[in-house]
Amino acid sequence: MERMEDIDGFEARGERARLFPVLAESSKEGRTLSIVLATLAQVPEFGASMLNAIGRRHGVKTKIEAYTEVTFPKRKGDKLRPDGLIVVSTGKKSWSAFVEAKIGNASLRQEQVEAYLRLAKEVGVDAVVTMTNDFAPLPEHSPISVDRRLTRSVELLHFSWFSLLTSINLLALNDDVEDADHVFLLRELERFLLHPSAGLKRFDSMGTEWTSVLDRLRSGTGISKASPEALGVVASWHSELRDLCLLLSRKTGAPAELKLSPRHRSDPRERMQDDTRELAEKCCLSATIVVPDTAAPIDVEADLNTRTIRVSMKLEAPKDKAQQRSRLNWLLRQLKDANGDEVMVLANWPGRAPQTASTLAEALADEQCHAHPDRSMVPGSFVVMKMMKDGRRFAGRKTFIDALEELVVNDFYGSVAQRLTAWRPPAPRLRSAVEEEVEDVGAE
Repeated sequence: MERMEDIDGFEARGERARLFPVLAESSKEGRTLSIVLATLAQVPEFGASMLNAIGRRHGVKTKIEAYTEVTFPKRKGDKLRPDGLIVVSTGKKSWSAFVEAKIGNASLRQEQVEAYLRLAKEVGVDAVVTMTNDFAPLPEHSPISVDRRLTRSVELLHFSWFSLLTSINLLALNDDVEDADHVFLLRELERFLLHPSAGLKRFDSMGTEWTSVLDRLRSGTGISKASPEALGVVASWHSELRDLCLLLSRKTGAPAELKLSPRHRSDPRERMQDDTRELAEKCCLSATIVVPDTAAPIDVEADLNTRTIRVSMKLEAPKDKAQQRSRLNWLLRQLKDANGDEVMVLANWPGRAPQTASTLAEALADEQCHAHPDRSMVPGSFVVMKMMKDGRRFAGRKTFIDALEELVVNDFYGSVAQRLTAWRPPAPRLRSAVEEEVEDVGAE
């Protein structure tokens, strides 16, 4: 057994989080959490990445301490034992959080999290952090609903295990960690988390509601935005989008994020309501993903009526080119090595002029493919798109996820998005300075 020690400021006792915890073979959850928390406390960059994600500053003087199996011997009533406690000190200021961890298929229980929120308020802990295989768009968006009154004075935050794994991967990949020993720790933690014994799981299947919603649409029956089926489908969609962003981050080495409105960022319930309304009214699920330094955000849409997935980017046409074909050629040159039969090119024209569409191959072969009779008109923007139209793969709870990730990551990002560069105005040309023009006039 590890040695219990007093935790200053909380009248609590706990075991210092260890890299090599001495625990029973059956305590996989405790082992995984102890190793993660120990690394969090020892590698400043890892601690900073987690604190920055929840809007807390991390400086040179910041110290992180982490404990497991926390108890409150003097407290009467329920003998609650949080899985962990994180204490962050910066000078005279401190911040603390209980940690509740679940691995494998284990799920958070509302009553347990609410009990920890009450305990946190009682003993002066600032937050409750949950770590599970559930995915949430932001740490502030918990995968479970709790009594809102409990979060007025105590924060409820969430990290999926794969979000932590992605942070570790990016820190090591991008050489953000200076100390060689710390890099070694992160690499070893990454290796441990990827092993099946750690209990991490990616999101790999839509919920059971997926099949019933598709069947209702096929039979011509509408979907109510407030129905449990619609809410279940949108909840699965949100989880998959977060997992997809994390996958893109690990594949590109850059932090891919969902583009959320300020309203959706601050209130996940509003986002859920708006997306269930879109599902009920348009039979679509949609999202926008931002990858740093790409030419444009990536738009993703799943059309449940046609059972089609569309992935696209919209690029502004180069404003320094005055002819229709020259603007189109600017785009085509960037995609000359892409599969022309699988990529769609759409040109947007001013006013009410209809959009023109073709495959990339057709646009390369026919100069008139994207032409307008009025030669003074030029396209203002282009959309580049790839689609998946396999209805059987779309209908499967697991095959939908596989098809979506294959289309977004390998097919679209790998063959299209990473080749594209947004148009930038050319550097300004030299001209005569105003005093030089005056001198020239005087000379005359």
